[in-house]
Order: sequence, then structure tokens, then C-alpha cells
Amino acid sequence: MNALFIGYGRMGSAIGAAWLEAGLAQRLVAVDPHAPADAAVAHYPVLAQVPAQPFDLILVATKPGHACQVLGELPDALCQHAVVVSVAAGVTCASLTAALRGRCPVVRAMPNTPVLVGAGCTGLYGDAELDSGKRELIGRLFGAVGSASWVEREELLDAVTAISGSGPAYYHLFSEALADAGIALGLSPELARTLAAQTAFGAASLQTQAGADFVELRTAVTSPNGTTAAAIAVFEQDQALRRLVAAAAQAAQRRSQELSQGA
Repeated sequence: MNALFIGYGRMGSAIGAAWLEAGLAQRLVAVDPHAPADAAVAHYPVLAQVPAQPFDLILVATKPGHACQVLGELPDALCQHAVVVSVAAGVTCASLTAALRGRCPVVRAMPNTPVLVGAGCTGLYGDAELDSGKRELIGRLFGAVGSASWVEREELLDAVTAISGSGPAYYHLFSEALADAGIALGLSPELARTLAAQTAFGAASLQTQAGADFVELRTAVTSPNGTTAAAIAVFEQDQALRRLVAAAAQAAQRRSQELSQGA
């Protein structure tokens, strides 16, 4: 596969490196004036300098406000056989297709920051022009940096954003609060942070095992009348934690919808 990256910052370069390492891409070209030197990637500061050649896939990893502009500037020679995959948050397929003047199929991808360590979670939506072969390829490509899931309707990407796109920040905030609680209980800041981080890692490892069930995992730790039960009772009082999480996710979804509408 011959791929063009427009934008090659932390997210783009992590994805590109994973594709090369997995043998999914044979050649990468990146357009980014600030991209670091990389022998495996041909870098160009601006799109106009990319030599005319056909690409199989074009990944748009610019800031959302620049995505449509750069797609409008794509020469036919670069995109006539390609599928365009955008990771620009809030930029709809309709806007991307209009900017491209309908020259190639479009996919929206919503990866999260753990793709930087190969443990990402990506939501995908493809327009009606996307054939099954390209759909399968793109699923494998994003599977190389974690897990990838397709949604049937584009508006569901707002829900994906609220759960997995923004989700790492929720877990970081909880870990921060847990570490602070450990410090308040007398632990050193270093030990409190280590305990919070390693516990999060271990819990996530259990959750991602085949057939794992969140309720069963929780109850396995929660002995009746034990220490965990005492803590869980506080979280579950009046369903306070669940209601707070639901409200936060709804707020994130609303903001994602607003961004898609240009608000």
C-alpha cells in the first residue's frame, strides 16, 4: 500500500510507524512542515511539492479547521485511486466529500490517544462509495494500533467520541483522584501514583481478555462486608457515579455534535 499522510504529528506518525512495522504499508509520504526526519518516510513541507503519483490511501491528520482546505487542494494525480481517511474531529463526510469534489470515497476515523502505544480504540464510518475491500483494509490498518469498530450511522461517531475518543481523559482524571486520595491517606506521591497507574493497567488488562464481563470482574474483587464493598457502596450511593458518568458522556456527545455543525 502506498499512503499519503497530510499532517504527521504525534497521532499521524504513531499510526504510520505501526503500519510500516506491520508490513501494511510499503511506502509512506508525509506532508508536514514540522515533521521530524524519518528514513522510512518521504517528507515534504507542503502538498504542492509531493511528486505526482497514485496513492491507495490518504490520511488527513491536520487540525480540523484545515482539513477541507487541504483536500480541496489535492491534485487529481494523487487522489484519483485513493480512499481518504480523516481523523479530523467534527468534520463530516459531507464536508469532506464536498471539499474533494466527489473524486474519491471518504472514511471518518475517531482514534484515541492510546494509539500512541499501540493500544488505541478507533471508531470508523465510511460513506456509501466505500467498497467492502477498502472497508476491510481500513479495519486492518487501524487494528494495527489497537482495536477498530465500524458504526452504521455517521452520527454515532459523536457517541464514540464521548466514550472512547474522550475516554482516556476520564480514566486519567480518576487515576489522578485515586493518587490524590492515596497521598491523603499517608502514601508518598510517587507510591500513590505507581499504585494508581499500575492498578489501572491491570484492571484494563483483565477487561480486555476474551469473554471478560465488567460486572463479574467487579464482584470478584468485592467480598461481602469487605474493604472494596465499603468503597463501592460510596460510589453507588444514589447511583452517584453512574449518573455523573452518564452526564459527562452526554456533555461530550453534545459538544461533538456542535463541532460537526460548525459551532
